[in-house]
Amino acid sequence: MSAADPQELREARALWLQDRCDEALEKFDAVLAAHPDHPLALIDAARAFGGCYRIAKAEALVDRFLATAGRSAATLAMAGQTCRMIHRGRKALDCLKESAALAAPDPATGLELAMLLDRGGEMAAADAVLGGLLARHPSFAEGKFFQAHVALRRGAPGGAVPGLEAIAGDPRQHSYLRTRACYALAEAADRAGDPAEAVRQALRAKASGEVEAEPLRRVAALIRKQGDQLARAFTRARLAGWQREVPRHAPVVLLTGNPRSGTTLLEKVLDAHPGLRSSDEHGLFARFIAPPLLQPPGKAGSGDAGQRLLAADARRVATMRDRYLGGMAELLGEPLGGRVLLDKNPSLTELIPAWLRMMPHSKILVMLRDPRDVVLSCFLNYFPLNAYSVSFLSLQATARRYAREMESWLRLREQLPPGQWREVRYEDCVQDLRATAAGALEWMGLDWSDEVMDYRDTLVRRLTQSPTYADVQAPVHRRAVGKWRRYSEWLAPVQPILAPFVRNFGYEP
Repeated sequence: MSAADPQELREARALWLQDRCDEALEKFDAVLAAHPDHPLALIDAARAFGGCYRIAKAEALVDRFLATAGRSAATLAMAGQTCRMIHRGRKALDCLKESAALAAPDPATGLELAMLLDRGGEMAAADAVLGGLLARHPSFAEGKFFQAHVALRRGAPGGAVPGLEAIAGDPRQHSYLRTRACYALAEAADRAGDPAEAVRQALRAKASGEVEAEPLRRVAALIRKQGDQLARAFTRARLAGWQREVPRHAPVVLLTGNPRSGTTLLEKVLDAHPGLRSSDEHGLFARFIAPPLLQPPGKAGSGDAGQRLLAADARRVATMRDRYLGGMAELLGEPLGGRVLLDKNPSLTELIPAWLRMMPHSKILVMLRDPRDVVLSCFLNYFPLNAYSVSFLSLQATARRYAREMESWLRLREQLPPGQWREVRYEDCVQDLRATAAGALEWMGLDWSDEVMDYRDTLVRRLTQSPTYADVQAPVHRRAVGKWRRYSEWLAPVQPILAPFVRNFGYEP
């Protein structure tokens, strides 16, 4: 941004920052009509349209930006960063590679290139970019953190731990980076079989989160209230009425469950089937569909979400459904063409009533994992701090969050027709992946395809957005099954909270 930017462009940015998305897009269109070749107007508009899942237009604006500004190292870097933001990871990687070929990248661009290469399975290339970057900028802390984190993930903690400790203990570093380093140290301790040190490092990481926690807890309380209202409004009879109102819609499956329950693994396996396309942790439904359906305009958290859901008429719901399906087609970059759409979004359980108002014939696939392993994994691993993950700042709050989500699911499944929902256990996936995947596919109405077992080849073509991308790149293993036993001392206070779910889901007491 500069003083030379047109006033309309500054106004469009301000509207976007206020989350007034529709007004911002109108203003960006007006800016582009008046200044069709303004480079920053093209880039900012691309990011805004892409953020609203109008991705084809966003991509065209990026192409126009490069045609107007030229393909220099700087413009290609900016285009690459924008493509990543608009869900075009492969195009982002191509732009950043071309940029690096023209000139040695600056620290931020080089790190982004290395991270995308790593995410795309080009590990040797990622190492080369990162090594060159740190040779030129030896004090670049973010690069040193990523290098240590990658080494740890690849089973080489020797040189990683001292570097991580140096970052975690350096008050000059940003609190975000120190927090990430502490979580990485917790992971290193866990891999080394030292649960006490893993818990100590996790608690050290969470100390900084407490500074920002209270406003997020208030938002979380509003979300819980909304979930209760939706649960009261949802019944099997109402679902049947919604289904009569919409005789048929595209074949859609919602894959949800707690974070760290194995949703990414199952999604990537199923996505290799030629009759299915999946999406990976996006905000289309939670940000652009559910809020207008459940909240008065500009009054988030007010009113009764359940009553608003019941009051939504068929025309309004059809508009939401069309917006969702259109956004998903843009996100995937291709029409569904009759294939099953698998929308993988952990933690949408309490929004399932709103989801079924939009897609009443869709199926609900819920990933289960031993509750003690889920809670432990959520506690030990890094999550960006938000109204959901604020619950992971203590083991007690993590267990209560798990209990709430699973109580919600158990109530909901009582109201769903038996064939409309299915549970898959993570432990079954790692025990017999083929049989577990085949059962889920049959339930979706799809025949078996041998391509499913080659799912790791698919990962190379489609960059995984989930933070657990590295886990699904590795062969399936059983190391994480029953990990909670090593932490039974720390989990003891929350065992009474989790015991009903251990029993209900059939895990060993």
